[in-house]
Amino acid sequence: MGGQGRQIGGLALCLMGVLGVCVSCGLPMWRETSFVGANIVNAQSVWDGLWLHCVVQSTGQMQCKRHTTGLTMTPDIQAGRALTLLSIIIGFLGFLVALLGGGVVNCSGSPPDRSLPQSISSSSTKAVLLGGILCVLSGILCLVSVSWSAGNTIAVYNDPLVPPTMKREVGSSIYIGWVSAILLLLGGALLCFVCKGKESADPSYRTYMPFSFSSSSQISDTSSRRTPNVIII
Repeated sequence: MGGQGRQIGGLALCLMGVLGVCVSCGLPMWRETSFVGANIVNAQSVWDGLWLHCVVQSTGQMQCKRHTTGLTMTPDIQAGRALTLLSIIIGFLGFLVALLGGGVVNCSGSPPDRSLPQSISSSSTKAVLLGGILCVLSGILCLVSVSWSAGNTIAVYNDPLVPPTMKREVGSSIYIGWVSAILLLLGGALLCFVCKGKESADPSYRTYMPFSFSSSSQISDTSSRRTPNVIII
């Protein structure tokens, strides 16, 4: 895949990753109702998200409210809010930097357009590299957020001291967050290595011949032969 192909692919992956993080942040499905043993409640399901605590009735009616108690507003939810918002902001900023500041990077090794300054090509490469680093950082933040919440949910689920009615399972938003984090990491890596293995051309674009001792001796012999003999009387 060429440099421009990696750049376009990285931008597409980063954009899908940022949109996925937005969906994961907005949906109230980070933790869902767990049916354990004989305590099966078919009348309602419980969802816990970053911002809302929802109860879905069997009739399809859903009631949501903000987190008001410590039972639903756990530390992983509080940290998930900050980490997810930072991930969205940094990922969107990295996408814009790579898209608007990078332009189309010249990785072919051919001389750029002589009418343009030579610094434009290097500036575009640096902008794409910065955008890729920001997208990788965004993916790491999202991965930490969803993994922390999933680990806490699994620990509570396996705790024998917790009542079965208080246990939850990993929700759909966690899986969306994992996929989004992978997309951001892959897209950022493609942007960071968009010109990998391509050597930049010589900015002067001048050709030169290697100088050797044999060539210099031949030149001196030729010049001595062409010098006329001077007769002194």
